[in-house]
Order: sequence, then C-alpha cells, then structure tokens
Amino acid sequence: MCEIDWNLFFDLIKSLSIIIASGAAIYGINSWRREAKWKRKYELAEETLSLFYEVQDAISIIRSPFGHIGEGRTRKRNENERQEDSEILDRAYVVIERFEKNKEPFHKLRALKYRFITLFGKESEQYFNDIVKLTNRIMTVSGFLGRRYWKDQGRRKFTDEQFEKHLKEMDKYEAIIWEDYGENGDEIKRELEQIIGGIEKICNSVLRKK
Repeated sequence: MCEIDWNLFFDLIKSLSIIIASGAAIYGINSWRREAKWKRKYELAEETLSLFYEVQDAISIIRSPFGHIGEGRTRKRNENERQEDSEILDRAYVVIERFEKNKEPFHKLRALKYRFITLFGKESEQYFNDIVKLTNRIMTVSGFLGRRYWKDQGRRKFTDEQFEKHLKEMDKYEAIIWEDYGENGDEIKRELEQIIGGIEKICNSVLRKK
C-alpha cells in the first residue's frame, strides 16, 4: 500500500488554491472593466441622445414662422443702408439671431462627437455631420433670401416667365427656413427625423439593455 506524501499533497492543494484565486481575480478584473466600459457607453449614449433631442427642438424654434417685434435687429447694419433694405435683411437675420440664442446644445453635441465615435464606431459620425450640414443649410438660405429673393420682390422688373421662376425658387428656399411650409411638406423636418431615428438606433442598443 502506497504511503501518502502529505507534504506533497498540501503543496498541490496550495498551488490549486492559488490558481483558482488568480483565475477569479482575473475574471473579476475583466468583469469590472466590461462593467466600467458599459457604464461609460450608457452615460454617453444618454447624454448624446438627449442633446440630439434638444437640437431638434432648437431647430424647430429657429424655423418658427411666427416672429416677434424687434427680432433681427441685432444685425450689424452697413453704412448708408436704406430703411427698406434694413427691414428685409433684418427679417432674414431672424434665423441667425435665433440660432445664437439657442446654440448651446449644438456646441455641446459637437464636443461629444469624437468621444461618441471612439465608443460607438466611425459609422456614427454621419449623424453629427448631418446635423451640422442641415443647420448650415438653414443659415445659408436665410441670407440668400434676404440678399436676393426678398430684395428683388417688387423692385426688379420680371417677365412673366422670370417672375414665375422667381416665385418658385423663393418658395423652395422659404420652405427650408420656415417650419411646416410648402406644398410638398417639410423636407427639413423629415431629414431631421431621419437623423434622430439613426442616432436613436445606436444609443438604444445600449440604453435598452439596462
């Protein structure tokens, strides 16, 4: 009958205990890392999606067709600017003035862009870029209307064909700066809803797992 070497036996048990404890520690560390990363993604997704909603509301305010007395008058006037020109240019400047009053969520969203891309992937960048492009489009068109289309209205001599083209183009641009305007529905609102839908899909992949 073999005699048990108890010293060897206890050394073996001790070695197994160390291996098991080490494995548990490694598993715990990895689990903590996964949990910490998930928490970062969750918090960033929550903050980013909230800001996209804020931007959506801000764009609605910027594009509101209802104005207030004195809006647009913060615009810097040119020397020798005629009163009638000032009124037209001020009306076009309302969009930019409203943006300045509601720009905080836009800036916050831009600040989160690269952190979001790092955690959620390069493909998510398009939604941030699309918001910037959409906003710039609204701003650009407002100036274009003020400097050209509204300014020419009632002053420039048109042929019937030219006037019809003028009105058609002016209507197209006004549908960009004014919400729920135009015969074909609100194209800007539709584009914005698509952007929001895309970022919702990415964020909710984390938010709905809690």
